[in-house]
Amino acid sequence: MSAEFVSDGAEETLADLFAEADGVVYLTNADAADVERLVAAAGDYDGDLPEVRVLGVGEELRKVRRDFLVASRAADLVDEGGLALREREPTRNTTVFATESSVYVPVRIDGVDGTAITRADEFVADAYDWAGHNWENAEAFSLRTPPLSAVRETMDTEFDTEARGDFDRVLDTAADARDTSELDEVMASLLVAAKHELLHYDLSKWGEDLGLASKATFSRKKGKLEEMGVITTEKETLEMGRPRQRLLFTDDYREQVEQNGLSNLVANVVY
Repeated sequence: MSAEFVSDGAEETLADLFAEADGVVYLTNADAADVERLVAAAGDYDGDLPEVRVLGVGEELRKVRRDFLVASRAADLVDEGGLALREREPTRNTTVFATESSVYVPVRIDGVDGTAITRADEFVADAYDWAGHNWENAEAFSLRTPPLSAVRETMDTEFDTEARGDFDRVLDTAADARDTSELDEVMASLLVAAKHELLHYDLSKWGEDLGLASKATFSRKKGKLEEMGVITTEKETLEMGRPRQRLLFTDDYREQVEQNGLSNLVANVVY
């Protein structure tokens, strides 16, 4: 069986795979990093995406779900029919991308990432059939995360374009520090809301209706930012109904942001 080794980056290699695939692509034994690379490559691909069916262990797929940036972008692909996920029990099988005409095997050798590719007819057919059989016997996995496009669209509708732009920038910055910061999508939206002096009720209702997080989660995260001394609230009296809380920054929020390790994440966004 002949094979070639490609040392291009994952996104370039996956772009070649997308262009080559005539039908469904299977990604077997995927971990969270595999899914993240797949989502990034799909987001940058200019052509028509094939449907990619991802088989992974439940815990690895739940890691994807917990990463809002990856999960929300993956949810966009699911909505568009370009991605589906199912979970199965752990196996010792190798991670592969299987198409009807080729098998791509991601490898790492002495710190160098690459991909081994084979188009040997019999092996490819067996691998594709095996992946399809395992897919049929796996359980559907839900990301339980709103698509990022829906987050942006509804934020534009419910609030304003400037608020949405700030939200995007906070999340993009937080992506580089997701392992070292408590900042998440809920805290990001609260910070942006404080900058634009939005009502907490409106923000939490938007987040719950969208599926971003529950009102209770918004209240808990708001309390955490209040304890940090970053945000405060001001009562807003309405003509009808109970008073609402308007989110505001504290007078010394810049110092509190610095002290709580959020400065690099919100620089040039909330200032």
